[in-house]
Amino acid sequence: MSFRNFLKRCLMEFFIITTCVTAATAVLGQRLDPTAKFGYEGFYSPLVFGFISLLPSLVTYSRKELSFRKTLLRMALHFILLETILIAFGRQAGILSGVSDTLSFALTVLIVYLAVTWVSWYLDSKEADKINAKLKSLQRRK
Repeated sequence: MSFRNFLKRCLMEFFIITTCVTAATAVLGQRLDPTAKFGYEGFYSPLVFGFISLLPSLVTYSRKELSFRKTLLRMALHFILLETILIAFGRQAGILSGVSDTLSFALTVLIVYLAVTWVSWYLDSKEADKINAKLKSLQRRK
C-alpha cells in the first residue's frame, strides 16, 4: 500500500473513530457519571481521542502485501498499543480514576476498535466488489 493510500485510510478511520468515541462518551458518561455537565471544551474530547487512536496505526503500514498471519499479528500489536496509549492518556488526563473506570474504558475501546475494523472491512469489501464487477465486464468484452 502506498503511503498516500495509508493516509487516506487513516483519515477515514479518524472520522469513524471520532463518531464511535462520541457515542461511547455518551454511553460511558451516562453510566459512570450521569450528573456531570461540561462546556463546549467537551466537544474536543472525541477529536483528541480520535487523533491519539491513529498514532499506533503506523504499526499496520507496509509497502508490501502482508500475509494473513502477519496482518493478524500487526492488528494484535496495534490493538495492544492502542489500549495502552489510550488508557495511559485517560489516566494522565484524570478521566480514569479506578479499576472499574479503566475496565469499562478498555471494553469500550475494544468495541470501538471492532466497529472501526468492521466498517473499514465493509467499505473495502464494497470497493473490491466494484473492481471485480468492472474486471468481469472487461473480460466479457474480449
